[in-house]
Amino acid sequence: MAQAINIGRYIDDRPLSAFQIRVICLCALVIGLDGFDAQALGFVAPALSKDLHLAPGALGPVFGASLFGVMIGSLLFGALADYFGRKWLVIAGVIVFALGSLATSRAASVPDLVVLRFLTGLGLGGVLPNAIALTGEYSPQRRRTLLIMLMFMTVSLGSAIGGSVAAKLISAYGWQAIFVIGGVLPLLLGPVLIVWLPESLSLLALDERKNGRIRALLAQIDPSTKFADDARFAVIEESGKGFLLPQLFTHGRLVPTLLLWIMFFMNMLDIYFLNSWLPTLTHGVGLDVQAAIAVGVAFQLGGMFGTVALGLLIERLDFHRVLFLTYVAGFVSIVTIGFAGAVLPILVPAVFIAGVAVIGGQIGCNAYAARLYPTYIRATGIGWALGMSRFGSILGVTVGGLMLAAQWSIPSLFQASAVPQLCSALVTLGLAFLSMRRGGAPSGQAQRDALPVTERA
Repeated sequence: MAQAINIGRYIDDRPLSAFQIRVICLCALVIGLDGFDAQALGFVAPALSKDLHLAPGALGPVFGASLFGVMIGSLLFGALADYFGRKWLVIAGVIVFALGSLATSRAASVPDLVVLRFLTGLGLGGVLPNAIALTGEYSPQRRRTLLIMLMFMTVSLGSAIGGSVAAKLISAYGWQAIFVIGGVLPLLLGPVLIVWLPESLSLLALDERKNGRIRALLAQIDPSTKFADDARFAVIEESGKGFLLPQLFTHGRLVPTLLLWIMFFMNMLDIYFLNSWLPTLTHGVGLDVQAAIAVGVAFQLGGMFGTVALGLLIERLDFHRVLFLTYVAGFVSIVTIGFAGAVLPILVPAVFIAGVAVIGGQIGCNAYAARLYPTYIRATGIGWALGMSRFGSILGVTVGGLMLAAQWSIPSLFQASAVPQLCSALVTLGLAFLSMRRGGAPSGQAQRDALPVTERA
């Protein structure tokens, strides 16, 4: 009888190897550069508006175009990856957003920015679902949630680094320098990804002709393991064929998928409202440009701290309890930002806590989505959740611009942006109820754990 190797159990039963750490770090680098590029427009917005003589809120369509591109990229690249593999879709996304960022540095008008940021967004959105899926598939189950959240934390790190250097670079070289850096760095990373980023083990296992590639990758995880010549490699979980999108709504996934989309929508509405308009709004209450950017950096730093803290708490408690309390804290902190004005001892802690809740909470949702779906629809499921969230992103930046143009008061703006946090808290309760009815595990993980496999590795 041929030796049967359960790839998931093989990874789970071994310590985290240097090879797996390399895979996760490469995904983290990609996501960090993605975060730098995604936030670049927010940091340069005051200088860019001044240079192009734009009215307040005039960059709203540019933010919206970028997020629409991210939405299309998430939907398209996520779905394609479940057919063609994760590695090359990640690399394609990196090249697209690198070239788009370089081209943005040459923009001379709002129409130019709208087109170029849309194209950049296609690449930015394309790398997200595939980096999440790759990280999850190379991580042992006992640390999967934390490792996905730590990997995705580099979105905030990239944004924070961008904010920390933005003011000096803009004053010395102009706003264009931010987009040049955002294009050159990912182009330099591209060859590294081609050589060192592996394909998804789980996807390779769906094709018996690729057993040789799987054998080589598993040997890098544990070189001491010897496989029989006739060994077969498999992922023991639900599988399917045909058009994958409808399968997000089968096998009890309809309501969890819809609730997940709502939560992603609400979270990203807040993330992009705050990312895009926080420096502008705090500058409007009397802070100088550098102080306003520093407040934006505090939001990103809160996101990084929240990612680590929430990841550890989720491992010890559970997703639903931690995320519910996180979103309640997000609501309170965002309302507080609106009343803080230019009082930094109140403003900075409130922004930091908002970063913990809003960014950390969304990264927790990403990890939840990676556990909800089996391999054959994982990138599709994550991609569509991220894609649906971009409607919230577009709404956040566009309505933010409209409210600014309509001269809403600062407290009213932040009160309105706090409401989605309460919506996410309610959705979390709904997911918790469904999880209790199902036995406590996301469907993809329950399916995987329920099916045994003969293994002699």
